[in-house]
Amino acid sequence: MLLAQTTAQPPIDVPDVAWSAFAPELLVTVVALILLLVAIARGRQQLVAAPSALLFLAVGVWLITAGLVFPGAVVVVVGACFPAAVFAFPRRVSMVRAVVASAALGGALALTGWQYVAVLDQGLATITPQPALAGALANDGIAFFPRITVYLSALLVIPLGYAYLNERRINRADVEPLLLLAAVGMVALATANDLITLFVALEVFSLALYVLSGLARRDRRSQEAGLKYFIMGAVASAILLYGMALLYVATGHLDLPGLGQSLALVTTDRLIAALGLGLVTVGMAFKISLVPFMLWTPDVYQGAPTSVTAFMAAATKAAGFAAVLRLYLVAFPGLQTLWVPVLAVLAAASMLYGAYVALVQRDLKRMLAYSSITHAGYATIGVVAVNDQGLSATLFYLLAYAVSTLGAFGCVVAIERSRHGEVGLIDLRGLGRTSPAVAGILGLSLLSLAGIPPTAGFVGKLLVFRAGLDAGLTWLVVVGVLSTVVAAFFYLRIAGMMFLEEPDPERPIPTQSSGMSLAIAVAAALVVFLGVQPQPVLQFAEAAAALLR
Repeated sequence: MLLAQTTAQPPIDVPDVAWSAFAPELLVTVVALILLLVAIARGRQQLVAAPSALLFLAVGVWLITAGLVFPGAVVVVVGACFPAAVFAFPRRVSMVRAVVASAALGGALALTGWQYVAVLDQGLATITPQPALAGALANDGIAFFPRITVYLSALLVIPLGYAYLNERRINRADVEPLLLLAAVGMVALATANDLITLFVALEVFSLALYVLSGLARRDRRSQEAGLKYFIMGAVASAILLYGMALLYVATGHLDLPGLGQSLALVTTDRLIAALGLGLVTVGMAFKISLVPFMLWTPDVYQGAPTSVTAFMAAATKAAGFAAVLRLYLVAFPGLQTLWVPVLAVLAAASMLYGAYVALVQRDLKRMLAYSSITHAGYATIGVVAVNDQGLSATLFYLLAYAVSTLGAFGCVVAIERSRHGEVGLIDLRGLGRTSPAVAGILGLSLLSLAGIPPTAGFVGKLLVFRAGLDAGLTWLVVVGVLSTVVAAFFYLRIAGMMFLEEPDPERPIPTQSSGMSLAIAVAAALVVFLGVQPQPVLQFAEAAAALLR
């Protein structure tokens, strides 16, 4: 008996898994796997629809009986969309995939709202953190904006690019599952609270985007974009992973709060920690397209299918900057004297380089690619400000940039469908007279990217510039203002070409589908709403800043 007591193994501690903390990701992941089964079924989607609907119904009823009425209802509705789509479009499998994927993303947005209203139950001003997976995920205020931005971007991209992908004959069965898995990876990156989870999430969405970038197999530009993105992404990931290893050697911690506490101690090896910080900075700068680590951006944006480019431009920056905010403000505050000057210089270089190079571009997608580099510099001002205002300003700026970019790229898709080729600036001449709706929304989106009131971009730039001034970074704000003046020139030049020049009678009118028109209209409405009534969204941003700091 005594021997049995002495050799008995201690009980295994089962980690606390707060399933509700990542309920949106669970829903989207399950739907992505089901859509892969649809691809395997080869036109017999009924074989997948009926069991899937029953599974969703059972889970939804179980949640409702457990007292979780709203999430249970969401699960039931999403599950019912599958057989309904199969019944409505029996011979259009691509439409079934699009409807089911859109339902999953809409359900994810609904569950995100439920998380921050019902589960956290703290109101708008005092959002409190909720751990998930034993602390591997930080489901807190800062996670709200990336979830909204990423899921909203994916939801708008599906109808925006549906007809476009069909016309190019590249709307294959793996498009929607890859899009959903990329969205899940981006959200996981934004909520990652340790280095392992951060790296895995980074690779999940990167691998999906590598494939989506090279979706057009018969287009050399698309193949080149996918290959370049893969090679440079692999190198950046290796650098990032090596930097994480050095940080673990220096501190013995993988969780971000533990890293922050250890890096603040005088006993920590500062040289190894500084080398790790430098390599992590290089890896993250690649993901958010900061100079000089943005060499992939123009070629990939130009070569990838335009709807994929729209998703990359809008969602990747939101997830990447959320990870940057969490890394530098939670894990690296003890090394603030090292990374603040470095990121400030990178931000200044990005703002100037992106704006000036965009001036000489003749391809619209390439110009928007360099514009995205400039906007990465603007968002970095909020990071290096290292204050509550900077954090909330960056979160709001990413949302404003996302909706503005989706509106602009949506119009590019409409023009590209009529031309069946690249869209140059010359193709925009007189667009305001031949297609006033497309020209108006494109002009509105460009005005927002330029920071002209009363648009979302103006409010975003005003917030990040104010945060920079409060932090004493006057020189960086001056650089940002100069960059804004230069950028406004080529944005307004495009507007002038559309509305002041005569159209070419031989140039075809942009082609729009109902889904594309709806997606572009929603993006334009959000641009105006965030510019005229930004206060409700700013309240969430300020709550997230108060929580993290």
